[in-house]
Amino acid sequence: MQLKHLVLIIFAVLVTSCSWFNDSTEPVNESYEAGKKALEEGNYEIAKSYFREINPDSPFYPQAIWMIQKVPFKKGVAAYEQKQFQVAISELSKVPVHSPDYAETQHYVKLSNYALLHKQFTKSSGKDRFVLISEKVKIAIELGDSKLLLESVDLIDTGLDQSTSTSQT
Repeated sequence: MQLKHLVLIIFAVLVTSCSWFNDSTEPVNESYEAGKKALEEGNYEIAKSYFREINPDSPFYPQAIWMIQKVPFKKGVAAYEQKQFQVAISELSKVPVHSPDYAETQHYVKLSNYALLHKQFTKSSGKDRFVLISEKVKIAIELGDSKLLLESVDLIDTGLDQSTSTSQT
């Protein structure tokens, strides 16, 4: 009889402690969750500080490092969208080559450079304009963006029109 009770007690302990029979939930790390939320809200430095709170022994540590490396990409894209192209280039240049966002990063760097060249073009004159157009065409080709390429070609036409109209006067 005592053996039967002992077997039942052991069975009950095994069943209640075995994760197959319990509702197991994923582990949660408050710093990681707060960092993700801050990153989504555009609070990049706060996000990094939360991720840095995570102990290297934590299973969340590798993911936190990955999220910290994502910050320059997020900041760069946000700056690009706000037409702060110098800031965008500065932030995007911090994205590591091994980042999964690296290819997209290079796309935004080229778009930012294109926009800066366009700004320079509007303030330039003479031969400088053709050099800038040449650079814009090169970037448009690298991006494979026919719209930007046509825009650049239109600038050549505009530049020629301006140069002939000033030489005729």
